[in-house]
Amino acid sequence: MDDIIYPDLSVIILGHVDHGKTTLAKSLTGKWLSKHSEEIKRGLTIKLGYADFTIYKCEEHGYFTEKICPICNKENKPIRKISIVDAPGHESLLMVMLTGAAIVDAAILVIAANEPVPQPQTLEHLIAFKYLGNKPLIIVQNKIDLITKEEAMKNYQEILNLLDKLNIDKNKVKIIPISAINNININYLLEELVNLPKPEKDENSDPIFLISRSFDVNKPGTDIEKLVGGVLGGSLLKGKLKLNDEIEIKPGLFINNKWIPIKTKIVSLKQGNYDVEEILPRGTAGVGTTLDPSVTKDDTLAGQIAGYANKLPPQYDEIKVKYEVIKELFNENEKIQKGETIIVGVYNIISDGIVKNIEKENIITIKLNKPVLGYKDDKVIILKNINKRWKIFAIGKLL
Repeated sequence: MDDIIYPDLSVIILGHVDHGKTTLAKSLTGKWLSKHSEEIKRGLTIKLGYADFTIYKCEEHGYFTEKICPICNKENKPIRKISIVDAPGHESLLMVMLTGAAIVDAAILVIAANEPVPQPQTLEHLIAFKYLGNKPLIIVQNKIDLITKEEAMKNYQEILNLLDKLNIDKNKVKIIPISAINNININYLLEELVNLPKPEKDENSDPIFLISRSFDVNKPGTDIEKLVGGVLGGSLLKGKLKLNDEIEIKPGLFINNKWIPIKTKIVSLKQGNYDVEEILPRGTAGVGTTLDPSVTKDDTLAGQIAGYANKLPPQYDEIKVKYEVIKELFNENEKIQKGETIIVGVYNIISDGIVKNIEKENIITIKLNKPVLGYKDDKVIILKNINKRWKIFAIGKLL
């Protein structure tokens, strides 16, 4: 029987569309994370993809994702299990990417070595991740099988220049040349993932579970007595959740012009592909509930927060935010205008709203269409509509 190893790290794969994110996820996990028919048809990731994978070590030949060393055929030792989140790279799906980035501990940024740096979503994803917190970042230079050594070095220098431009310490960012489709240098990426520090998480506070997916796992035609309740996918920010816990999901459902919290009971828990009796703040997890599956199907509850009733962060349908324009992308003199519609992200909740009031020193009051949950000084990402496209414009904090 395999040693039971639970994921202790969740890593998001970021990058521009078609740079090879989903191919890299397949190389690491052995699974295509684009499971939805529309994703397969369009050849891009629309929803967040999830999978856990184990890194094994052969004492002679290094790191692999297989139990048996492909070189010496000896049994490898399991070293670490990691939860992978595959984020969409298309600009129209920026909000989905932000939902994923809010729940992870580290990132792999995929940059195609055969294209100039930066491509639009390369830049936007890198900036978003930089401002989401001081989290580890690995950059992979993908598709090196398609270029010469000289072209690879030119691309590498462009990546270094980009890090300098964004004031990201390049000494703290490992850049690894790979070919995801041909599994070239994946062992070096695995070694770097093994060496990432285990994040310190608070297991003793009241739980905050950030929901980034929700499902109806019942197959069409299932007998009524065999139906199971809706499933939530996401990550515990802190605390623990146990079987039979009564939980509340907020902001909940919009019924009769108001948001109603959802109450349910946990009937199953899954972490690291194992059924467990409690989940901890490590990797991603699945939470089975007594909810009607129609409430959770098709990611209906993505971008909500679950925890104990009356123990979740305060909920607001109007927030006051102090913000700073992202100077790497915009002139600091550019401002948000009164009456303007903007999009804000707090934790994993994305909401649009209208700027109701403006005070001095970049302080704005926003009336939201969907409430957010948060504490004073929690981080807020602000998106602004520029030339009919939503762009990450500013970073702020709740007042």
